[in-house]
Parts: sequence; structure tokens; C-alpha cells
Amino acid sequence: MKITVVVENFAEKPDLLGEYGLSVHIQDGNTQVLMDTGQGEALIPNMASLGIRPGEIDHLVLSHGHFDHTGAVQKFLLRSPNIPVWAHPEFEMGHSRLRDGNVRFIGCHFNREAFDFRPVKGLTQITENIWAVEVPVEKRDPAFISSTPHLVVPSTSGTEPDLFPDDISLVVKGEKGLSVVLGCAHAGAVNILEEVARHFGTREFYTVTGGMHLGAQADEYLEKVTAELVSRFNVARWRPCHCSGIRAAFYLAGKAKDVSWAGAGTVHTV
Repeated sequence: MKITVVVENFAEKPDLLGEYGLSVHIQDGNTQVLMDTGQGEALIPNMASLGIRPGEIDHLVLSHGHFDHTGAVQKFLLRSPNIPVWAHPEFEMGHSRLRDGNVRFIGCHFNREAFDFRPVKGLTQITENIWAVEVPVEKRDPAFISSTPHLVVPSTSGTEPDLFPDDISLVVKGEKGLSVVLGCAHAGAVNILEEVARHFGTREFYTVTGGMHLGAQADEYLEKVTAELVSRFNVARWRPCHCSGIRAAFYLAGKAKDVSWAGAGTVHTV
């Protein structure tokens, strides 16, 4: 079982492109899963540099409907049009950004009728060793959800906070145990790992990688969340990236033994 970061804010190798977004490739024997596609420019060139062929991907998973995770969906599906596309039923909702009084759509335009769309609800098995996990909004502890007042959805009164009901993560079962791949962790990294622990009956994970959505948060919040992550769960390797925020990675590294940023080109053997 191998997890490769294909698209991320920073590139680990000179022949890769950095792009604010995320895409992760998972190789499970002869089965290949791609989670997210980045903003749109880096995916196909980076896949070529990493030796990953779009036509050999078996499943596409979309962690949520933001542009920096779904921007290259059309480019990718032109090369792999017949594979299953897994996402939460609400991932096409009107994700928007509020800035200077202006509302801008930052979601995903996707015609699910044109593809083999497969909804993710609760714990959904993708392959023999890979599952998608939803944390229902009503089960999320708000104490561990990052403050994002600029992220909104349209409402009858104008806008309201975006609760990201479509946020999903992946659980991967490898030779070294369970690993978790986060998209942006809009549900809260603590809440996601709690839900995974509930489903799988363990608080031990080999690797937790992906976006933890802790960037631009207050120091007090970073201290609290990283302390809870380390005290509640036994994680051998933390590999934050994308929206996690460098400061949050520093806080985490002060509490956990093995913390490293997972830029594009990073490979995890799990």
C-alpha cells in the first residue's frame, strides 16, 4: 500500500509543480485510487512526472466541493471517463467566499448524470482496503472546527456559514495498520479521527496525512487542537499539508515525535 501526494502547495522535487490545492494517489496492489484533483494546472503534469497514468486509475474520490480539490476534475475525467466518482451527495452545493462584501462561488460544477457517480454517506467502502468516512454535521464537536467566517453558502437572507456537510476523508488499511487521508478536514481533524476510531475500534493510526484546515487560526486554538490530537490518538507519523498551516505543523511537532510536511512528490509506504 502506497500513498503519494500528487498536488500540494509545495513541490518536493524540481520536476513537480506546486499549486494551492491537494490531490493524493493511493496504490493498493493492482487497484489505484485518486483523491481530489487540485486546482487544475498541476495534476496532469505531476502525474506524468510521478509515473502515474490517468487511464489506469480505478476510482476517483472527491473530499468536498472546493475548487482547489476539484479544479482538474474535467481534465482528469476526459482521460478516465468511465471510472466511479465517489463524493458526498451535497458536494455540488454553493460553496462560496465572502470578501469585501462580495460573494464569489468557489465550488465545483459537475454533471453527476454524465458519470458513474457513487454517493458517500457514513462509512462507505471504496475498495477492499479503502473506505470513505463522513462525519455528520450534528456529530461534530464545534470546539474542534476551525473558524472560517469568509466561507459561506447562499441563503434566503443572503449568505450563511458554510458547514461543509460534504466533507469526507479516507481510511486506508495497509500492512502497518490504518492510515487516514484528510482532504481539508472541514469537519475538524479531531472529529474525523474520533469518527474513524468509532467505526474501526482503534485509536492507533500509522500515518495521518492531508489538509487539517488549521492555517490562519489563533495560537490558543492551535495549542488546543494539536494537544487533543496527540493525547487522544496514537499516531506513528503525522504528515500535514495543504491547508494545515506551517504554524500548526510547528505546534504539532512540539508534541509528537514524527511530524513532517507532505509536499507534492511525498510517498508514504503504509
